[in-house]
Amino acid sequence: MIDWKSNQTRLALKEIESYAQMYGRGSRVVRTAYAYRHLRNFIYYDLQQRWAGLFHRPKLAQDKLHVLLHLRGGLGDCASHWVAVRALRHQLPQAVFHYFTDSPQAAHLFTQEDALNQILPAGKMPYRRAYDMACELCISWKTVHVNKARVEKLAPQFMPILQTSLARQQELSFFLKDNYLLDDALGRFLYHQKAKWLEAQRYLSALEFDVSQTGLLPDKILQRDICKYGLKAPYITVHSGINAAFNIGAKTPLKCWPAEKWEEFLIRFKQQFPHIQIVQVGGKNSPHFANSDLCLVGKTSLEDLPAILQGSRLHIDGESGLAQLTRWLNTKAVVLFANTAPSLFALEKNINLSSDQCGHCMWLEGPSWHTDCLLGYSACANMQAHRVEEVLEAVCKELA
Repeated sequence: MIDWKSNQTRLALKEIESYAQMYGRGSRVVRTAYAYRHLRNFIYYDLQQRWAGLFHRPKLAQDKLHVLLHLRGGLGDCASHWVAVRALRHQLPQAVFHYFTDSPQAAHLFTQEDALNQILPAGKMPYRRAYDMACELCISWKTVHVNKARVEKLAPQFMPILQTSLARQQELSFFLKDNYLLDDALGRFLYHQKAKWLEAQRYLSALEFDVSQTGLLPDKILQRDICKYGLKAPYITVHSGINAAFNIGAKTPLKCWPAEKWEEFLIRFKQQFPHIQIVQVGGKNSPHFANSDLCLVGKTSLEDLPAILQGSRLHIDGESGLAQLTRWLNTKAVVLFANTAPSLFALEKNINLSSDQCGHCMWLEGPSWHTDCLLGYSACANMQAHRVEEVLEAVCKELA
């Protein structure tokens, strides 16, 4: 856990802030780029919100508190965000929550829509000022609008938490004023602190929750009928590590284990466990493994995946959205880490394999960190260090 008030922590944050500013002090080009960024944000977000206020204003009941949560990211991000969402729900049990997310399908896995929970369709964000509180969740927690008078009237017990949260957000305003740009810098801070990803959300929201919390998805999701897929118990699931939303040209993400190692692993696994079916899962952009028994790549709906994984003896994967999904399943995962850091994303319930052949370059160079090694290697040295024998040993230990 980070001591956010310590001199060392405060100085580390100031150091990151100074790095982002120092080269712009004497550079007209950099100052112009920052000015363009602020103008772009004004046009894209402020003007869009004013337009939404005219044409997309939601109809909200006046006798209930209404909260808008913008959950950024895909399946894995949503699985992590839900720890903080549950903590907020605990504090505001009678409030109406509206979820606006990059992946509405993922949000449907974690909550059942009812009078107090509504998942908004993808597209234009609703008018945030129509809500009593609107927050963005990514690495950070940012309150973009709050009606304090309404909160104090309808949820007075929440006001101390809200006031603490707003004060903390003010402390880290440098990172939050443009969190689309500076969330990466905050992520690097967490990495160097060897902290969990949710530490920043916990601090900035002032909510009390265990960053390593696990649980189970709703029964409606876990008990879906998956007989149509031809699964034969016992089985394991494997996933290449490529998230379904990944789309950066034809390049393979650095955090994926090479296909030839996957094929060798599957052959050797089958030699030791001939009675266990190997089921490959993943989106349409995943490679197909020739030595899997059942290939479901691109053939399953997102709604069915949790039930498929829940029935698996073990899930084997890179650090991906499916690996993060196991937070809310009984199933354990063997996770092969590469350029993403175990200190940030490893779940204690899983078997997390990592190597320190080099550092973890996540967030260092925009989206290109997914595919381009900053040290010039064709593949991630950390991922290349995962030997088939070691992965097989870890799997055998769990299945013994």
